[in-house]
Amino acid sequence: MDQQEPKTHVLVCYHCGNKTQMNRIAHHQKEWLENFLGFNVKPYQVKFFTEWDLFLCPVCESETLLKTQKNTDHRDSQSGSMIRDEQIVYPPVTFDKSGIPENVKKSFEAALRIKNTEGTLCAIGIRRTLEIMCKDKQANGDSLYEKLKDLSDNGVLPPILNEMTTVLRKLGNEAAHGDEREFSSELVDSMVKFTHVILDYVYVLPDKLGEIQDKLRKTIEGTASLHGSATVQATANEIKREDA
Repeated sequence: MDQQEPKTHVLVCYHCGNKTQMNRIAHHQKEWLENFLGFNVKPYQVKFFTEWDLFLCPVCESETLLKTQKNTDHRDSQSGSMIRDEQIVYPPVTFDKSGIPENVKKSFEAALRIKNTEGTLCAIGIRRTLEIMCKDKQANGDSLYEKLKDLSDNGVLPPILNEMTTVLRKLGNEAAHGDEREFSSELVDSMVKFTHVILDYVYVLPDKLGEIQDKLRKTIEGTASLHGSATVQATANEIKREDA
């Protein structure tokens, strides 16, 4: 974005729930270079950019802070332009989507969109998100609590989940009678945070671990091919077996 010209961006306002074209009212950019060593042991540089843009919602006149990251090594294969990774950092409603199935992601995003405006509907959306996740992971049980407990018993979720039965039952009972309940902002915030933890554990962390293992394997294989090290190649093969 050019800081000298007025810019607009279509965003969801998580204050009022509207998706609208917002005017940028402030901009800041940081850029830096980092050196990397390629497989041919030839160093190369990557330029990184981080931008912060403050937008004003024309509907409720509340602020949204957008953070954008990109680098010269991560480009679109067709256009050649740098791929932009955008994240709304204020209000804090976005989440890491790495490895999360599309239907689970869309359900949680829909719940977050109305977090500050419709607490009851947000809670129902969170319950639906967890139900979809349980179906994706083939959990057994008649209630949401039983399904999550089944995932915990089978190691998909951490055992500490057993200590959160009160929160889970509250979520299930209240959401089942959403049209008769008023949800406090504190309860909705707790539900959102709890769902963040579950999605991170089930999808995001395994996905990131897989990325790290893949990069490590490629680095080791590249080193082995250059130096002919049987020991290094054996290490790469071991990582492959662990990935499988």
